[in-house]
Amino acid sequence: MRNFVKKLILVMSLVILTLPLFASTVQADTTASSPQLDLKAAAGLAFDEQTGQVIYSKDADKKAAIGSITKIITMYLVTKAMKEGKFTEEDRLQPTEAQAEMTKRDELTNVRLDVDKTYSVKDLYRAAWIVSSNSAAMMLADKVSGNQGDFVKLMRKTVKDWGIKDAELYNVSGLNNSDLKPDMYLGNEDGENKLSPNDIGVIVKHVLDEYPEILQTTSMAKLEFPVDNEIKTYESLNLLLKGHRDYQAGYEFDGLKTGTTEQAGESFVGTLPLDDTRIVTIVMDAQGEKSDHDKRFRSTQNLVRYIQENYERKEILKNNQNIEINNKKYKINQSVYSWVPKNFNVDELSYTISSDELGFTATHNKQTVKLITTNSASGYLPFKKADVKKIKHKKTSQKSWWDQIVEFFSHLF
Repeated sequence: MRNFVKKLILVMSLVILTLPLFASTVQADTTASSPQLDLKAAAGLAFDEQTGQVIYSKDADKKAAIGSITKIITMYLVTKAMKEGKFTEEDRLQPTEAQAEMTKRDELTNVRLDVDKTYSVKDLYRAAWIVSSNSAAMMLADKVSGNQGDFVKLMRKTVKDWGIKDAELYNVSGLNNSDLKPDMYLGNEDGENKLSPNDIGVIVKHVLDEYPEILQTTSMAKLEFPVDNEIKTYESLNLLLKGHRDYQAGYEFDGLKTGTTEQAGESFVGTLPLDDTRIVTIVMDAQGEKSDHDKRFRSTQNLVRYIQENYERKEILKNNQNIEINNKKYKINQSVYSWVPKNFNVDELSYTISSDELGFTATHNKQTVKLITTNSASGYLPFKKADVKKIKHKKTSQKSWWDQIVEFFSHLF
């Protein structure tokens, strides 16, 4: 009995002595853990459009249905064709019977198109961006490529040139193929366009780098479109724009595109100016009640709020500053800014040579290179410039004067 009491006292003493240590360990783990965002979406991404730096990422390589986010690619190619002078916004287009009929189906309705009327490219362009008109996008695609199948092939080639090798693109609108006529898609009858958030991020950066003026259209809260003999007003599907119900002061979104199908759920690619740069947000398949049509916008706002509360865009290197990488000195050619966690010591950042087009410039032995940080936020987009194959022209040998004389007389007889 006496031995049992001694053992019990010893065990209790050990427990009492180790309690403070255990408590301090738990407390240290809790305070050291960085806050996590509950995005309430299947996948998501947020990045700095200027630099391609990723600030937040959730299952960003997960490929999923994208719905009308497809139209970002479609309208990029339409914009490109207009910039190249292939047609103008004043040109007028007439819908096919099938395209006009689609605008009268309740589940696909947005702007109404009549088969016996023509519409300006300008009106169709705005309708495709602002209210996601499927038929308007199809008409514009037909104008660019002659038919939608060839336009889809152009879409595939474009994203492949941007480094996206496994994109699933079957039509120009983002609908499921089952909603379309056979000449409106490629692939299986139930095919649906699919990309990952990283893929979408790469596409958006290319689009906004090349044609930032697109935002002049995507920032429009209303669309005025001709119907019958009057102008009808339609509300933008982007409810984060000023004047709409999900707008919040300080979150000045000016784009970009919603996406909704049964398979895709409710998704949204947003963009807004923030801290002297531009942020792009991607929310895929927002989670919540089916009747809640604001959930993708709330998730987007929560994502931006999370960035503001936990990160800051900070000058990490000054112009003409030297840094060392693998015992080599590099001179920085401009002030460099990066998103880092708040209260983060930028002296702890490390750098490496960029493997693609992103990064900031520096010189070493009179050679210019691109550098990136290796331990800030969530890395960078897998971004590259388009592969442009140079056309090799065969050199034609110049004929001598004697050969030319011989050839001349040979043709006389």
